[in-house]
Amino acid sequence: MPVIVLVLVIFALVVVATAKKVHLGLAAALGGLAFALARGMLVLDVLRAALAEALSADTLLLLGIMAGIMAFSRAMKNAGAMDRLSLALVQAAPSRRVALAAAPLLIGTLPMPGGAIMSAPLVDAMDPERSLGGARLSATNYWFRHNLELAWPLYPAFILTSSLSGIATGRLMLLNAYAFPVLFALGLIFILPKTSLPPVERKQGGLSALAAGLAPLAMVLAVYAALDMVLRSVLPGLVANASLRALVQRYLPIGLGLAAGCAWLLSRTPRGDARKGLFKGALNAGTVKLLAVIMGIRVFSALLGAAGAATDSAAELAAWGIPGLVAVALLPFVAGLVTGVGFGYVGLAFPIILGLIPSGFPLEAGVVLAGAFGYAGMMLSPLHVCMVVSAEHFGTGLAGTIRRFALPLAAFVAVGSAYAFVLSTVLR
Repeated sequence: MPVIVLVLVIFALVVVATAKKVHLGLAAALGGLAFALARGMLVLDVLRAALAEALSADTLLLLGIMAGIMAFSRAMKNAGAMDRLSLALVQAAPSRRVALAAAPLLIGTLPMPGGAIMSAPLVDAMDPERSLGGARLSATNYWFRHNLELAWPLYPAFILTSSLSGIATGRLMLLNAYAFPVLFALGLIFILPKTSLPPVERKQGGLSALAAGLAPLAMVLAVYAALDMVLRSVLPGLVANASLRALVQRYLPIGLGLAAGCAWLLSRTPRGDARKGLFKGALNAGTVKLLAVIMGIRVFSALLGAAGAATDSAAELAAWGIPGLVAVALLPFVAGLVTGVGFGYVGLAFPIILGLIPSGFPLEAGVVLAGAFGYAGMMLSPLHVCMVVSAEHFGTGLAGTIRRFALPLAAFVAVGSAYAFVLSTVLR
């Protein structure tokens, strides 16, 4: 059986398993195991490769960062900082239209599963008469909630992309920086055109309240940015081992940034029960499930690599005359569509497509192209929890919500594709 066919069969089995409610991490790990065995690897070698990946420093540090992000998100919620920030943003926004977009955008700075349900009441409160209609409000909440996903370093999909591709966090943020302004502008043009919504009632201290609400997130990003810059200049002289240097550069800045954000929240929380309960619920079933998904995806990636999936698939596609860039675009799109999560399309498709990028096409441009298509598939997926909870809150169907953002999403894919090809010319 051709390797690419075997890859697609395993991929389809993983998809079917997840559709049958099998845990994505378990389905991915078993899919990688099946692929490696079908490729002729010995059982002992397969188990050794899987265990080595599961216990590798890269994987364990990645899981630690994910747990830290979820703890920080929970602390923001428990401290009331998230609610205060959202309300302050409404006061600071130049118009109710921008405020409608900014509320879910702000919640989107924190990667909480189903986070759209947190911003939905805020969006609803800005249009209590629902003059925009349930479908438009649902699409507004869902669309702007995910504007930052491709370029925001707290998202699991972003971190996993950096980890699998080897592109440094700062570099990946720069490469995908185009996405946010394009998505935000398209959302305002197609989903929230100028309306007759009443203006926001201004109160004193709006900007100061916004600054106070932004402080925890600003602390995380400031520490991350400063430490990242320092490490880039001093690490080469301090750490000779390239692998160790890459791990420190990838995980230490964001880890200390999250610690600084948590410390800020602790310092602003009164002593007593409030402080004791600041991180209550941080380690819950959802957190454990997310960590298990990431572990399974890392094992899936390692086993596909050990069995030669990427290199052999690339050779076959070239022999058949199928353009590698077609696969680089379509595989993440399909993976996003059938998983409905960012780390799903990255974890399932990127281990394959990274080896399919043509030699004359820069890796970074290929990652940008794959990210745009994977994002589109994820946004269209009926399995995406955020779309489900948003549609339910506003009393509209998934089809009605999708119709409102389908056109701007298609426009984004076109812009992302054009940008990737321009980028490929610049980077050559």
